[in-house]
Amino acid sequence: MGKHKRKQRKGMQGVRAATPEGCPPTPEFAAKNTLEKVKTDQGSYTLRVRDKRPIDKYHRLYCIDRDRGIGEYYRRGIDEEQFRAADRLACNYERGFPRLSLSPDAVRVQTTVNVGMYPVESMLNAIHTHARVMKELSRGSQQIVEEVCCSEANLIDYEDAKGWRKGYGMIRLREALDELVEAFKAFGKRGAA
Repeated sequence: MGKHKRKQRKGMQGVRAATPEGCPPTPEFAAKNTLEKVKTDQGSYTLRVRDKRPIDKYHRLYCIDRDRGIGEYYRRGIDEEQFRAADRLACNYERGFPRLSLSPDAVRVQTTVNVGMYPVESMLNAIHTHARVMKELSRGSQQIVEEVCCSEANLIDYEDAKGWRKGYGMIRLREALDELVEAFKAFGKRGAA
């Protein structure tokens, strides 16, 4: 195998599934960026650039432990349902409270968002969703979710600031994300009614 092919394969880092037929990455892009296979809302798999948000790292740890056959109780990180809820909240936060240092193209937008909305309507919808879901959480859960998911702070630093023992932050984050999952489910039922 040639050196160029090895670089391409190394850039993909274990992605075995074929890329979507409509938009495969160029070899240069695949070599430059680490890609990962993710499950979309429709159930199919696609490749995306691995980003460095803490919630992504915690979900990857969970997936690694699951693939190694480690029991549910002993797995590190957050499961798929918790990750989707945290990602949805983070996306709403980014749309509702954009940072001026980011270009508008860098803000992630969910596929379920109505693209026909004007930007201000989209921001108001994101703020409304964020506020309604956060209101359903307990005070401690609001703090940890806001810090880790929205502000993208490191969980170890949050543990140190609270004076917690090592590992307790992940336990509290899981509990908070379970509350968040339930809040999104309740919000979805209210929106459908």
